[in-house]
Amino acid sequence: MTDLFDVSGTTVVVTGASRGIGFAIARRFLASGASVVIGGIDRAETEAAVQSLAGEFSANLVAGLDGDISQAEAAHGLVGLAIQRFGRLDTVVCNAGIDIIKPATDYEPIEWDRILSVNLRGAFLPAQAAAKVWIGGGQRGSIIFTSSIAARAGISGLAPYGASKGGVDQLVRNLAVEWSKHGIRVNAVAPGYVDNVMAGVQVHSDPETERRIRTCTPLGRRATVDEIAAPFVFLASPAANYVTGAVLAVDGGYTAQ
Repeated sequence: MTDLFDVSGTTVVVTGASRGIGFAIARRFLASGASVVIGGIDRAETEAAVQSLAGEFSANLVAGLDGDISQAEAAHGLVGLAIQRFGRLDTVVCNAGIDIIKPATDYEPIEWDRILSVNLRGAFLPAQAAAKVWIGGGQRGSIIFTSSIAARAGISGLAPYGASKGGVDQLVRNLAVEWSKHGIRVNAVAPGYVDNVMAGVQVHSDPETERRIRTCTPLGRRATVDEIAAPFVFLASPAANYVTGAVLAVDGGYTAQ
């Protein structure tokens, strides 16, 4: 019997994969037998992530490319590297994201623009680059975005971040409908609070914030990065062949209330 959850032999691009959730996603795909191309904004950090994964798995299975994913050149570079290095591309995980936490009245226009540029345009561009290749070659593919509970729940201090993730959720629905005739599935995973916190975000060190998170999450704790990463592999696998246009909440029940 064919293993419906088997992604071995496939090639996956993961953006924002030099650390945190993205790194865990890349690691989970490698552990499942896929080849992975990771993208990151910082060259040294991206190279270090590639070396770490190559040491744990195999240098023949992992490659990386640094660049600003909000720019088309970076998106096309990752897609091109996957095909050049591994001869195929099956899944693109659009995970890169940034956040600046502050009152909505305090955001500068440049901060708003940067968050939307990375989180929304930087999600669309690699999806578009992959779709062009797949449609041009008559190939099927899977695109998985990283959304957030902030797309569905109002959270103080996250106005542009929440807006960007709400845009991601709508992008999932639009692209799923538009690209379905080409055999391209488009979905998202929407994490809740995770034990890995974005670089530069200090507010979660506050004990009262931690208490609120645990109280408002029915499972009573944060997720591990591995618990967030596993559903991405499911959505890329044949087990999800009839799943498209879905935003899968992986949030410990936070948005079920």
